Amino acid sequence: MTPDDQLSMQLDPARPGLTTPLLPMLPRTIVAPFDDADYLFEPWWGGERAFASIESAGDASGTAGAAGAGTGALRIVDRRGRDVAPVLPELAGPGGLADRLGGHSVVLDGCLVVVDDRGRPDPTALTARLAGRTGATVVYLAFDIVGLDGRPLLAEPLEKRRERLERTVEQGGSVVVVPAIPGEGRALHAAATAQGIPAIMGRHRRSPYLPGVRSRLWRLAPAAAEPTAGPRALAAAPTPAGAGPILALIRRLPFEDAD
Repeated sequence: MTPDDQLSMQLDPARPGLTTPLLPMLPRTIVAPFDDADYLFEPWWGGERAFASIESAGDASGTAGAAGAGTGALRIVDRRGRDVAPVLPELAGPGGLADRLGGHSVVLDGCLVVVDDRGRPDPTALTARLAGRTGATVVYLAFDIVGLDGRPLLAEPLEKRRERLERTVEQGGSVVVVPAIPGEGRALHAAATAQGIPAIMGRHRRSPYLPGVRSRLWRLAPAAAEPTAGPRALAAAPTPAGAGPILALIRRLPFEDAD
């Protein structure tokens, strides 16, 4: 059993189409990266897998959430079932995740990470922050959205969910939507390995979100023990189409606030 197997979030049983408890969809681990036009590839920092949810004031009154409707309490649930939002003011406070959802009600899937000055994950610093101690900034990396304004999105294909995610979440500060590039898993894997990122994730464009299922539609390729090419060779290699934002994200987290 992996840590992600233990994650679950209790939801309002009245939410139509969203199971309670909500379990994460899980990837199959593969030996080597691959290229495939049917897949979207994302860097994977590991960290603490966490669901984040918030109900808008509109939902609370019985109407669908809308931009400007105001927000309710933010929850960020880790794999132990704890709501860690109270110990993460960079996410729960002003300018945090609640303020970057346009007043919508959402259920997000993502990871909590702390990175060092080279953009590599720092699990020790993350553990300290989740225990309530002060320290380095925690970033929420959102990579999926499974509910929006009271509607379940589980049956929608991944590429549609990603479009909704990118439209719904305003990036900045400690909130990042993990970008993806289509098709070119090997190039992203080489870049991630060179930067000390643990893995990349390949997810099928048409994949539904299958709670609690470890599926071949999601494939996790761990980084190589040694880079397949040296830094100079990687710098000279052609950048995969659309990979610029990803490589920038790999090199430096969190983003500077773009506001």
